[in-house]
Amino acid sequence: MGRLVRVQTCAECAQLFSARQVIDGKMRSLYGRRFCLDCSAYGTRSLREAPVREAPVRVTTRPHAMPERDEWFFAPFVARTGVAVFGLSLLLPLLVSSVIARPGAQAIIAATSDLAPASLVRPMVVNELPPLPDLVARPAPLARAVEALPQPSPPPTPVRVAAVPIPITAVPAAPNGSVVVASWYGPGFFENRLPCWPWLKANGLPIQFLPDTWGVAHKSLPCGTMVTLTHGANTVTVPVVDRGPYIAGREFDLSPRVKAELGCSDLCTVVMHIR
Repeated sequence: MGRLVRVQTCAECAQLFSARQVIDGKMRSLYGRRFCLDCSAYGTRSLREAPVREAPVRVTTRPHAMPERDEWFFAPFVARTGVAVFGLSLLLPLLVSSVIARPGAQAIIAATSDLAPASLVRPMVVNELPPLPDLVARPAPLARAVEALPQPSPPPTPVRVAAVPIPITAVPAAPNGSVVVASWYGPGFFENRLPCWPWLKANGLPIQFLPDTWGVAHKSLPCGTMVTLTHGANTVTVPVVDRGPYIAGREFDLSPRVKAELGCSDLCTVVMHIR
């Protein structure tokens, strides 16, 4: 898309001419010209008539009349005298107040000696001033009672009590087995892989501990050992599939299913018979 070029009308020949033309090998701008290049050469002042500037008005000032010689001499003298008087008026109150406010030392000594007995009059130096009286009433200083803080009591010495061994009474063996203590374990161990998983896998049983796992835990019996447990009128035969319990005095840990079959509580005694 080409660039739009403005066209102007010559005021002399009424011909149209472009506002941008090449002159002397350079693109020149002819915006605002009244005449084309044929009627007026480029470089002549043909845009608008220059406004006629009015000549600046010169303001002439009259010189001031020179004062008389007596006036020049008298004015500074009056000004300096006024400044000196003003300064003395500022300093005079300070000098007067310092002279009046400071009494003589001899008058103070005479006044104190007339009012006080001779035994209480202290010889004073001529240039020494007596201490000013204390105009503010202050209470007499009181000695602060220092309370004796009680010493912290020493910590009690720990008393060591000798351990008393608990007597363990051996339970006589029954004709068909031994009486042992059994506990049970359950929800906290669900989904854990059982230590006897190779034996369980070889027999096609689940290798994880589940609510319906049929087995017990023992510390030392080999995996797969069949154990007959009797509690009251209930008797079950279960394999060893796990290791435990690790609490002194307990022989077996029952799974939830075996516990339900035997009708045991959380801790019960059973009669054990190993096959």
